[in-house]
Amino acid sequence: MTSYSAFRTLCVGQRSKGLAILERHFADATLPLVRAASPEEAHAQLEANDVELVLIDVDREDDALGLGFCRALKEDPARVNVPIVGVSELPSRRRAAWDAGIDELFPHLVHPGELLTRVRALVRLGRVRRMHTADQLAEEVRRREEIRATFRRYVSPALADEILARPGLPVSAFEHPNRTARAAVMFADMRGFTRIAERLDPDRVVRILNEYFSLLTSISFEHDGTVFNMAGDCLMVGFGVPLEQPDLALRAVRTASEILERFGALAATWRTKYGIDTGVGIGINLGDVIAGNVGCSSYMSYTIIGDTVNVASRLAQRARAGEMLFSAPIVQALAGTPFAVQAVALPALTLRGRSSPLDIHCIPAMSRMDLRAGDAAA
Repeated sequence: MTSYSAFRTLCVGQRSKGLAILERHFADATLPLVRAASPEEAHAQLEANDVELVLIDVDREDDALGLGFCRALKEDPARVNVPIVGVSELPSRRRAAWDAGIDELFPHLVHPGELLTRVRALVRLGRVRRMHTADQLAEEVRRREEIRATFRRYVSPALADEILARPGLPVSAFEHPNRTARAAVMFADMRGFTRIAERLDPDRVVRILNEYFSLLTSISFEHDGTVFNMAGDCLMVGFGVPLEQPDLALRAVRTASEILERFGALAATWRTKYGIDTGVGIGINLGDVIAGNVGCSSYMSYTIIGDTVNVASRLAQRARAGEMLFSAPIVQALAGTPFAVQAVALPALTLRGRSSPLDIHCIPAMSRMDLRAGDAAA
């Protein structure tokens, strides 16, 4: 960085008597100075040169090169910390100058030493402010990238960008664990996983799980779902949180349908490669959830909790391989869609801990596999 005694000044407007006096003092101090005769030229000089001080004649009638230019500069976030010094002999203009944001005013007959001492102090302060602003900007960029990386653990890159474009939402979503949201919750369980883990060595089991979660996560992201949990062979995905989605139920069912369709090819590969048979059972429910950062000071996790989540999990446990089960609220939300026509009502399901049976539905699958026998943990 150059010393405080050396800085470039921009003189805006035609040379008036007052500006000529200030320019002479700057020249005597061998301070570099550039001139601009129009607002366009002034902004071009600000871009092209490392200008650290601006001079204007407050008394001039051309507002675009006087107080108007001062106001424009102080409203520009990139230039607000560039100090502006004015020269004036009219008391009536001085109040207007302060109102426009000018940093210092001098009369025509200003002492050179006083002028140079003051402008050097303004330049020094401007540099400190610009450094502070740059540090704040760097910290904001770092914070947003940290939030972006965190969100991308849960949501698709496109949804992460949309979340970040909404001021305040990332902070509110992560810092308020008791925020209530309406969500469609989908659980996907791999059937027969316990037997697979018993038959294969750990490396192959991990490879299978990675391929499984990679497929399910990519499909969920394609429909802007939020991945909240991966535990064992179970994946939990939410729709409508952290961003509201009017078609959240449709997104959930489309995601489930695509998972069931595309998982078949992966299961066929495993059958050939490892000699195993498996499938996916899916449960979906719609209702209010509590969304946010839940945990303790040493470990926090962004998740959703509540009865809606519990019911979706129980439906997934009940579903056979190749089948999705969903609740009556999902059916109601699907009204008017092709899925509403395909939905088939099943006998009401009584869940442990609930006083009344739960109406459940499914979309008929081409084939199902019952791999739950002897695999209660799956």
